[in-house]
Amino acid sequence: MPSSGAILNSVKDAMAEVVAIFESATREILFIVPLSVLSIAGTSFNTVADAKHFKQNGGVMRGITTISRANAEETQMRLDLGEDLRHSDLRYEMFMIVGDRQHSLSAMYADVKEFTLDTPIVAFKCDSPIYAEYLIAAFEKVWSEAVPAEERLRELLEQGPL
Repeated sequence: MPSSGAILNSVKDAMAEVVAIFESATREILFIVPLSVLSIAGTSFNTVADAKHFKQNGGVMRGITTISRANAEETQMRLDLGEDLRHSDLRYEMFMIVGDRQHSLSAMYADVKEFTLDTPIVAFKCDSPIYAEYLIAAFEKVWSEAVPAEERLRELLEQGPL
């Protein structure tokens, strides 16, 4: 079957594709997202419930985001659901999600401090295992340099109550 792709132009459209990836994936989901996108996904698109269902059915989920006091509670909730999260202070000019090493969404942005549903972006959704492998290679590099979420939460607690 030939691969397909499409350009999406808003966070709202991108989040709809994220939900589609969550709903279609059965084995593995990998993601790198900024803090505000993780919050939008969890609150506006109920990906927390999707993640719980995915994990209960044996799926593996690994993600990288910035973990701060602002999202410490949400991070702990996601860890309790079985997500494997890591923290990175580095600011990436993209966010991405890959489901089952085939379905992917990647978005490039510049100088966006906080995302909303109406934030304009240029996102590429694709069903190519070859493109997914490219994104996975980038993910694995960042993953190897990121701090486990549990360790980051301990660091934040050492600075005072959350």
